[in-house]
Amino acid sequence: MVSFVNFSHILKIGARFCTRNLVAESLAPGPCQAKQVWNAQSRFYRKMRGIPRCVPWLHEYPKYQSEVRDPTEEEEQLATDVSKEINAKIAENRVGRLFAVIHLAGKQFKVTETDLVVIQGYWPPSPGDQLKLEKVLLVGGSDFTLVGRPILNRELVSIDATVIDKTFSHTVTHFRFRKRKQYRRIHFYRHQQTMVRINSITLNGRVDKKLEVEGLDRVY
Repeated sequence: MVSFVNFSHILKIGARFCTRNLVAESLAPGPCQAKQVWNAQSRFYRKMRGIPRCVPWLHEYPKYQSEVRDPTEEEEQLATDVSKEINAKIAENRVGRLFAVIHLAGKQFKVTETDLVVIQGYWPPSPGDQLKLEKVLLVGGSDFTLVGRPILNRELVSIDATVIDKTFSHTVTHFRFRKRKQYRRIHFYRHQQTMVRINSITLNGRVDKKLEVEGLDRVY
């Protein structure tokens, strides 16, 4: 009886393995990624707890390398002309009203001069503190826009701000209810808020100027 049970168990495992291979061949007759998902290594990772069904590191990387195309002479000349025009506008102060996208306290804000930014949650600066915002993602004027990858050079743009006040938000009501359980809970709370005023957005120097060494005036 025991040998019969063992034989049936072995037969069941063999049948399951054969059906999996047949399904894999039927689903992926050609050389594609479906065959790779059904191989033994993929099935091993799929059985593990916490691993998603589509494991990214099981996919093969392409055998070719991506090539970065060098700019042509026309493209270089166009970039030079645009840079000269922007530098001329900055020198003559014809940039118009500047705006910027900054990264502040984990969020992004589109700001301009004399704007008020409200930051929710705890933030250490106190009222009256003068700040220089250095994480600038984008700066734009009336006729041009400078986009950082991911942020602009700290020596190129400077944004000065002042902490105005630290207050609390309006009262928020949090009500929990479970029907037929005589369960009702109501809570009132307010978030901490910090109000920051944007004093000025200034472009310093030339756009296409590359410093030999940058950031030596800061100690990290």
